[in-house]
Amino acid sequence: MASGLNLTEGDILDVDLEAQLADRRRIDIEMGCTVIEVKRNLAPAGALGNAADQLAGYVEMRSRSLAQQYVGIVTDGRDWHLFHHTEDGLVAVAEHHVDATAPNVEALVTWLSSVLTTEERVEPTRQAIADRIGAASPGHELERAALRVLYDAHRGQPEVAIKRELWAKLLTTALGTQFSADEEDLFIEHTLLVATAECVAHAVLGYPISHLSPATLLGGDLLSHESQIHGVVEQDFFDWPLDCGDAGRRWVASLARRLEQFDWGTVTHDVMKTIYESVITVETRRRLGEYYTPDFLAEAITEQVVDDPLTETVMDPACGSGTFLFHAVRRYLEAAEKAGVSNGDAVAGVSSHVFGVDVHPVAVTLARVTYLLAIGTVRLSAPDRRPLRVPVFLGDSVQWGQRGDIFASETLNVSTDDGAEMFADQLRFPQRLLDDADTFDALVADMAEMATDRERGKDAPSIAGIAKRHGLSGADLDTVEATFKTMCRLHDERRDHIWGYYVRNLARPAWLARKENRRTVLVGNPPWLAYRHMTDAMKVVFQLMAKERKLWSGGNVATHQDLADLFVARSVEQYLAPGGRFAFVMPAGVLTRGQSSGFRSGVFPLSKGGHTLVEFDPAWDISPISHRFFPRTACVAFGRRSDQHTALPDEVERWSGNLLDPGAPWAEVQESIEREFGERVSIDIDDEIESPYKARFANGANLTPRMLIMVELDQEPPLGVGEGRRPVRSSRGIYENDPWKEIDALKGVIESQFIHQVLLGESVMPFWQRTPLEAVLPLRKGKIMRNEEIDDHQGLKRWWHEARPLWDQHGKGEQTLDENINHYHKLTSQFPLAPIRVVYGASGMHVTACRVVDEQAIVEHQLNWAAARTTEEAQYLCAVLNSVAVTKAVEPFMTSGKGGGRHINSYLWRLPIPLYNAEDELHMSLADLGDQAEHFVASLDIRPSKAHGAMRAKIRKQLAENELGQEIERAVVSLLDQTIAPDL
Repeated sequence: MASGLNLTEGDILDVDLEAQLADRRRIDIEMGCTVIEVKRNLAPAGALGNAADQLAGYVEMRSRSLAQQYVGIVTDGRDWHLFHHTEDGLVAVAEHHVDATAPNVEALVTWLSSVLTTEERVEPTRQAIADRIGAASPGHELERAALRVLYDAHRGQPEVAIKRELWAKLLTTALGTQFSADEEDLFIEHTLLVATAECVAHAVLGYPISHLSPATLLGGDLLSHESQIHGVVEQDFFDWPLDCGDAGRRWVASLARRLEQFDWGTVTHDVMKTIYESVITVETRRRLGEYYTPDFLAEAITEQVVDDPLTETVMDPACGSGTFLFHAVRRYLEAAEKAGVSNGDAVAGVSSHVFGVDVHPVAVTLARVTYLLAIGTVRLSAPDRRPLRVPVFLGDSVQWGQRGDIFASETLNVSTDDGAEMFADQLRFPQRLLDDADTFDALVADMAEMATDRERGKDAPSIAGIAKRHGLSGADLDTVEATFKTMCRLHDERRDHIWGYYVRNLARPAWLARKENRRTVLVGNPPWLAYRHMTDAMKVVFQLMAKERKLWSGGNVATHQDLADLFVARSVEQYLAPGGRFAFVMPAGVLTRGQSSGFRSGVFPLSKGGHTLVEFDPAWDISPISHRFFPRTACVAFGRRSDQHTALPDEVERWSGNLLDPGAPWAEVQESIEREFGERVSIDIDDEIESPYKARFANGANLTPRMLIMVELDQEPPLGVGEGRRPVRSSRGIYENDPWKEIDALKGVIESQFIHQVLLGESVMPFWQRTPLEAVLPLRKGKIMRNEEIDDHQGLKRWWHEARPLWDQHGKGEQTLDENINHYHKLTSQFPLAPIRVVYGASGMHVTACRVVDEQAIVEHQLNWAAARTTEEAQYLCAVLNSVAVTKAVEPFMTSGKGGGRHINSYLWRLPIPLYNAEDELHMSLADLGDQAEHFVASLDIRPSKAHGAMRAKIRKQLAENELGQEIERAVVSLLDQTIAPDL
């Protein structure tokens, strides 16, 4: 264990065993800032609590006497319990258990190393970061718990409140309704993440971060004044722990000690993305829609569009953690080295050639550190390296938050509205000052520093020195003086020093949009934000801007429109020089979906006159592999700004292959990627081609939540339940959601006439209907029973009277339970039940259909159903719907999802599948093949399983390998060839 924790013999001797406290009590083990209490056995009741009480005194005394953040561990060798110290005593934050029969020493060592931080010069690999500071590590739990206590104690302070308000404002712009401004836990996670990044920035430059003051680590003064590296660590939204007195400073110092165990100078990949993905949980990233581009893809795209790094200027307008910047910087420096450019010139040159902007304040900090890591410790520490300003900025690249306001008249205007007062002031700066962005940054920094250095309440000092240094006079000076007085008043109100940071960053997108400052290459992964997830205010502006550029489709596809289209069009319009190239990772629907037809045209009109014109190149369709790293399938759109337009070509380069490790570099990944050219199918939303079967199919009844409706046989009492009654309990599904999965199952004895057969999605396999499930439903003669009718039947009454209150408490919407199960009459409209029916799955990436053999079964909403006139028609339909040919024909229409297309139901009947004709030879052949397929599948040895997808896959595989399945495919292809228009 000592070896695993990187403890030498001298370290072992330094561990203080039974260290004596001032009151003569003894600590079992003290190591660094960790106190360990060892007990013989923690299993007996009360043993852990007693040990924790004893430990609390030790930890409190050490924390108070040494003014450091101490933690405690209680263990009996098997169970390890980690505690965090607060003013109210110890709080448990993490635990680890060792299996005495098969102890995993390596896992215990990893857990302890995250707490003790005794290792040194650890290579910051993805696994090492996850183990030591990732969201699942005890080290992360400690730092997060301490930060939460700190925030709870100081949330009311003006300095803390204003920073949180501005953070929330920017994240609402970035994430829409997927983000809630009330998310305090996320603010704490982001603060921890940014503080981590800023400590890493200092470590990269060789600073011993555990010896630096917290103000230095989070303020960046040392980087700016001593190392002359600007724009990496600044006073920002996340330095609020410094406003929390000694407790805040102790927390920063503890974090620095934890991070110093890594050798940050050895980084060879986008480590900040790794830290982000380790610290922010998968659930949170999925909810917020935050998925960053894998290194290999960013590297491949950068190679594709940056031909001459030394002459081209690159910008990522949605830079995230800086993955594209990392590879653009590396590409520039490699080219400089090959050209014999000196290190000093190379480092100075890259900062004028590679730029990044993002509206997400956490992403910006990560990207700035990533930029430093891309340059590398060797180059940064070289004696010929000149002053460096990292060109990554916080800003709204779309600039929809400031339309018509930020450049009103002749000034740059920044509102200070934080909700603290009814009428907010504005910070105003003459537009002329933006001619030189670096000079503007310096002016704002000088003003902010002078405003915060003065004693609160005193008159605003003269800025004559600043005016002279920056050449201000006349009206410009008057404007700046007024702004300076506003900054002083903000300081007096303790709402101050964030504004300098805010102004400097907000101005950069405006500066980059000037014609003389536009870039020659744009790359990146724009925000994927569906219209339905935008805030109401965002929707209004989005519609205006999208309609102006002919990107708005509206109608039935309005909710599916995505910000990505507008973002790319707007970025090309504002930031790309004529003839410049772009490459953006986008949702795969951009290639085919009707709502993106305006984007594919390459013509984006402007209300002020003229157009932004784009010549598209063939896109990369990476759908077959992108589900490994994105929640939706993706593509890469390429093009250039031009004085003429070329619509997106029909030809695409399609990527496929077995991507084993999305985190591997491009040099390794490209060997496993197959790239071939194929055609995309563009879908016109006004296309009226559809099958006559569309009108005949209907969606099943909304029989949810499952545990209130679906039942299974319960144990019968010794004396039975009597004639016409059955004992049942709730049937629980493996995919139950909160809160239903936490509610106890219902039980009852129900009259048999109210227990109905039901077909769910899991009931349907290709050409095979499984045994139906059962449900308790208040149905009589195909109608929902009235309350007085329900009350006439004791078993049904008791069940329904128990189920209704649960629905009222936990259900969604305003419907009653009775209304919910018959929403849009999808339950009662099934009656009278047709003797011959076909059902197919309402979602998924394959059509799965079968003929209903249980004539009394009700169809649930996971399925669509239709009555067939004859058994032959039903078998014809099943043969067509279960074919691979139909799935492939529908694929271009389908919604992109993880693993490929999904919700095939929405577009299935866009294929003009003809009505069954008993006199058509091909139709009759397909009906016969459907009959044979039913017998074939019935003969297969398919074991029942809860993994319904796996069962379906086995059946499809058996069919595909059999001549019968191949004959069905040939027949369906012939059918589609006869009916599908050539342009489809």
